[in-house]
Amino acid sequence: MTLNGWLQIFLFLFLVFLVTKPVGIFMTRVFNREKTFMDPLLRPLERLLYRVTGVDENHEMRWTEYAVSMLLFSLVSMIVLYGLERLQGYLPFNPQKFGAVNPPALAFNTAASFTTNTNWQNYGGESTMSYFTQMAGLAYHNFMSAAVGIVLAIAFIRGIARRQMKTIGNFWVDLVRCNLWVLLPACIIGALVLVSQGVVQNLKPYDTAKLAEPLQVQTTGADGKTVTQTVTDQTIAQGPVASQEIIKQLGTNGGGFFNANSAHPFENPTPFSNLFELVLISPSAAALPTP
Repeated sequence: MTLNGWLQIFLFLFLVFLVTKPVGIFMTRVFNREKTFMDPLLRPLERLLYRVTGVDENHEMRWTEYAVSMLLFSLVSMIVLYGLERLQGYLPFNPQKFGAVNPPALAFNTAASFTTNTNWQNYGGESTMSYFTQMAGLAYHNFMSAAVGIVLAIAFIRGIARRQMKTIGNFWVDLVRCNLWVLLPACIIGALVLVSQGVVQNLKPYDTAKLAEPLQVQTTGADGKTVTQTVTDQTIAQGPVASQEIIKQLGTNGGGFFNANSAHPFENPTPFSNLFELVLISPSAAALPTP
């Protein structure tokens, strides 16, 4: 290990320790429903969401009601994502004209893995998923599955702290506050930081570039015979990358826009973006046990 390598490790650890305590204190105030500096902006929006969805923010749930609410929410979210994948050929923001995610088992596996925060990818995002599926499906689940994991940890902590009580909070209130106060503000700022480093964020169709030197590629045909093809063009995939990359890291999700994930230069173009993305993985988990 070189001196430079040790310095990078110590810098990473220093930054993680630096942000863990403040983030933990802030999250404690958010989930205890104490006043924060963002309340003047977010409380009216929070009340509007409860009014529209019929949620009683003062209702406390027993662990059974909390668990059932989480499972039903996750089930519906999973079904919606599966539907988006299978119908993406008919939906907007699909400049590459991708059809349904096939086979159906792949679409189901993707929906299940993103719902459960596993985010296991058995597909190439840039060659399989439309922009709409990436944004309204996968990025949505990057937010919601991370939020569900956080609020379940909070409910577990409450269960230990409230030994004489039968309730552990309200799942819907915790979910809304986790997204509005914690994940969304951090992701808006973080996405702008990534864009400043060159991470792609657009809705343009893929570009095509001519290769300076054509390549000879051998492929196997349907009859099993080897076929040699000359490749003269390169397709350059792009899209709403920064907005998905930031929540992928912050929520410790893993489901990247591209098949190569953060090894792709459009997701992680500079040494600073690499350090920034590494640090982002830690605070949401490290801050949970922080009083």
